[in-house]
Amino acid sequence: MLPSNIASTVDTISPERIRSYRNYFNLTTDEEALGLYLWNDALSASFFKLVSILEVTFRNALHRELSHEYHPHKNQGSVFDNDWYEYLITQNIIRNPKSITNITHISSRPRGRRSPVLTPRRPVPKPGDVVAGQTFGFWPYLIERHSVNWQKILHNALRDHFSEHESYWGQSAIDDLILRLKQVCELRNRIAHHEPIWKFTRIVHRSSGEEIYPAARTPDDSLNRMIELNKRLVRLLSWVSEDRKMDYLDSHYKRHFDWLVTDKAIEIYKSLQLREGWKLSKVKRELRKVLINGTPIEVIHKGKSSMIIPGII
Repeated sequence: MLPSNIASTVDTISPERIRSYRNYFNLTTDEEALGLYLWNDALSASFFKLVSILEVTFRNALHRELSHEYHPHKNQGSVFDNDWYEYLITQNIIRNPKSITNITHISSRPRGRRSPVLTPRRPVPKPGDVVAGQTFGFWPYLIERHSVNWQKILHNALRDHFSEHESYWGQSAIDDLILRLKQVCELRNRIAHHEPIWKFTRIVHRSSGEEIYPAARTPDDSLNRMIELNKRLVRLLSWVSEDRKMDYLDSHYKRHFDWLVTDKAIEIYKSLQLREGWKLSKVKRELRKVLINGTPIEVIHKGKSSMIIPGII
């Protein structure tokens, strides 16, 4: 979305946030900073697609294996799709079940009572709907609970992981997985709150204290960290499903991401050259040039328009 009024847009976003772009990327004008603010938006959208694919794939795999592990205690559902979470709540393994009871129960506060009363919903929500209603942060929290046989569950859930036996999933491997999942949560939250995703802090292993990644201090550092983060998310996705990993790698989402983390993309956004309007006849004549040049083009024909975006077309 191109701004019609630079000064007004900067005020709306906040001068402080725009200033952080100017300082980090060594920019000279608010217009350049606003261009990279839009670049950050595009990167966020690109990352969010990968996060969404990973989130759905991962939660469904864990739901399947947790259902299988606890199906003798189920109240509804089948062997591989049931309400395992209800049993974990009764065993105090899920100690804060609010995100679940928000879906399974109706909360009311009768007159004279300080605490709310929870009434089970009728009909009872299906297990798949309850699981889908959990945030991604629910899963690393759950995996931190030691009363679950995570060696067995993770070995079966992460079917395409390189480990050959469930014994691989000792505490060190589980800690590494939790770190990866929390990175996804942090990225997801930064995207949701429109934060600069190019800001990377120092990452330290939670058990050993060993530095995994230093803090990003330059634009090149940030580009390299974004490329590495993309690789880490893809690697995590591959552990759950090699097929979904390949689907992503072969998609226009990945090609567009690869273009966004180039110096050329930064220069295009920095100069706010995000859209050049061409008539369809010109695009037909110069399609090869369009594809080689890599600049977004708005194709205008009979009062309607479409976009040619690098990495997508």
